[in-house]
Amino acid sequence: MEQKGYAEVFSFLDVEKQKRLASLVTEVTLEQGAFLFEVGDPAAEVFFLAQGRLSVYKKTGFHRKMQVVAILDPGAMVGEAGLLAGHIRGVSVRGIEASHLFCLGRQALEALEQTDSQLVTQLLKRLLLISSLRLAKTTERLAQVL
Repeated sequence: MEQKGYAEVFSFLDVEKQKRLASLVTEVTLEQGAFLFEVGDPAAEVFFLAQGRLSVYKKTGFHRKMQVVAILDPGAMVGEAGLLAGHIRGVSVRGIEASHLFCLGRQALEALEQTDSQLVTQLLKRLLLISSLRLAKTTERLAQVL
């Protein structure tokens, strides 16, 4: 578990759970300007941002125009819907700067469910918390526009 930024990203877990999870995640390095994934890509994993910054783009409905809808800083999760079977990416994610991430695949999560359901529950609760905070911020911004 010597990966840079690992302990910070998974600080919501105790040390033993962090060690267990470390054996399942892979490290991803993303260069500045490179896409982590794009709209329409198959999705089978979630990413945890340890270092760098990412921008999240969504199609606007005007031809091929894309709009930045979020900027993600270290500690953020991205692509969490990839843990759902058969999901296709609905956004594009690009490195604003060189970034380091940890990737947890759906198959690894499903295998973990058989051996450590408590860890899976903690991960899913964290994903739900982050998703609900994002939804609250989006609702707040929408209310200001209307």
